[in-house]
This record gives sequence, structure tokens and C-alpha cells, in this order.
Amino acid sequence: MTENNDLVKNLAECFQTNGLEVLTAKCNGFEEPPDIQGIKPDVVGWDSKDEVYHLAIVADSNTFEHDYITEKITVLSKQAMGTGPSYGKRLPFYVGVTKDANAVVDKKLQEIDQVSRENIKKILI
Repeated sequence: MTENNDLVKNLAECFQTNGLEVLTAKCNGFEEPPDIQGIKPDVVGWDSKDEVYHLAIVADSNTFEHDYITEKITVLSKQAMGTGPSYGKRLPFYVGVTKDANAVVDKKLQEIDQVSRENIKKILI
């Protein structure tokens, strides 16, 4: 297993521990996530109680320096439910980070003005 595969698997397990059904994930044992406006999340979960999808990406300190991470965060954090009782609600969006990337992620979220968004949560994996 690659390191990124391990990170995605850890995040998927975190989703499951918190009562979410993991629909797709970029790791062994799951189907590949769909493109969302040209961007693939690393994990897509479903909350059957609130009837809302949850999106997530993972990053370590090396990958978080790349521009594509900024694009992923910007696009995926803006997604909202298109149907059902959660219609119009912004999807919960998670950034799964390694301990060494914690400060880098905080800085990047501030740079791209995403730190105040209520639907964005950082998870140490």
C-alpha cells in the first residue's frame, strides 16, 4: 500500500467510526470517487440521518504545497446538496492531514480564505 492509500484508508475508517457510510474512496476495497466539477475527492461518505454527502481529501506536508490542492479545496468545499431535505445545504468538507502537515494546512486554508467556512473541518489522520 502506498502512503497516500494508507491516508485515504485512515480517513475512510474515520468516516465509518463517526457513523457515515463510505460510498467511494481512492484506496483498496472501494470504488473510485466520481469527478465533481473536474475534481475527484479522496473519500465520499453518506450521512443517512441528515441525508447529506460528506466529501474529503487527504494531504501530507509535501502534497499540500501544490496548486492542485488549492483547487480541490476551493471546488469541493463549495458543493451543496441538490435534492432531498438537505437541498441547498453546503456539504461537509474534510481535509485529512498528517501531523507534520498540520501547520502547513492551517496556513494554506488562511491563504485561500477558507478558514472561516463552517463546512470545512480538518482531521488529523
